[in-house]
Amino acid sequence: MPLTKPTTKPTTKPTTKPTTKPTTIPANELIDLTDNDQVISRTINMPSGFVDDWHKHPWHQIIFPLEGLLQSCVANHQFIVPHNGLLFVPSNTLHQSIAVIETRFLGIYLNPAHSIEFPNHTKTIAVTPFIKELILMLINNDNLSSLPQEAISRLLGVLNDQIGLAKDYEIPLLIPKDRRLKTIFEALNENPQSTLTLTDWAKRVGASKRTLSRVCAKEFNQSFSLWKQNIKLVQSLQLLQSKRTIQSIADETGYHSDSAFIYAFKRLFKQTPKKYRENRFSLNVEIDGFEKNVSSV
Repeated sequence: MPLTKPTTKPTTKPTTKPTTKPTTIPANELIDLTDNDQVISRTINMPSGFVDDWHKHPWHQIIFPLEGLLQSCVANHQFIVPHNGLLFVPSNTLHQSIAVIETRFLGIYLNPAHSIEFPNHTKTIAVTPFIKELILMLINNDNLSSLPQEAISRLLGVLNDQIGLAKDYEIPLLIPKDRRLKTIFEALNENPQSTLTLTDWAKRVGASKRTLSRVCAKEFNQSFSLWKQNIKLVQSLQLLQSKRTIQSIADETGYHSDSAFIYAFKRLFKQTPKKYRENRFSLNVEIDGFEKNVSSV
C-alpha cells in the first residue's frame, strides 16, 4: 500500500458525511480525497497469505477482519486479530498485516484533526455486539447521511469510550519468520488434518529436529507441537460460528476425537467449545495471570 504524506487538516468543522469508498482505492489516496470527513472505511478480500506490507496512515486505523484471521505487526509487536477482535493503530504508525486464512478485511480510518482524542497506543479489542453495531452504523453512509456532524462526533466519542474500556486479549502468534517453519505453516494451513511428526517435517524442510524445535522456541516461546496445535485451535474459532457439530470441526482441524479437541481448546481459551458458543463467542484468555472474559460477536 503506497505511502503518502499527511495533508494539513482543517481546523474548522467538516461539511461532508462519512464515506465508504470502493476497495480499489488505496487507503491514503482515499484519505486525501475525503480529508474533511470524520470517518471513512474500505473493505478488501484477502486470499490466504496476502501481505498488506509495511505502511502508515495519517489517520488512526481500526483493523477489523469481518471474516477470517490476520496476523499484524506494529513496530516491534505482533498481534493475532480474529474475526471477533479488532486492532486499533494510532495515526502515522508503521504496521503490516498478513492474512492467515482467506479474510474479509474492514479498515476504518478516523480523522485525528477533529475533537475526539483517540488513544496514542496500539490496542487489541474483543468485539462486543455493541461495538460491532456501532462500527456498522459509522460506516453506513445511508444511515448517517441525515445526521449532523455533531451527532457523528458523539457516536465517535462513544466508540472512543468503548476502545478505552475494552479489555485487551492475547492469542498466540502463528506465522513464523523462519523460512522452514513458514513452509510448515503454509502446509498446515492448507491441510490441518496432517499427521506428520516433527521428524517428518524436519526431513521435508531439510533441517534437524533440534533446529526446528530451537527456532520454534525462539520465535514463539513454545514447543513445535504446541505451535502446530495453536494453528488448528485459532482457526477453529471461526468454524465454531457455523452450525457444524464439534465432532465435525474436530475432524477438520486434525483431531482424532472431539474429546481431544475439547481438551486442547479449553487449555488455550479457558473454556470448552460449547461454552464458547453459549457465551456468544467470547474471548476468554488468561493475561498476566488474570482471567478475562470479554463478550464478542
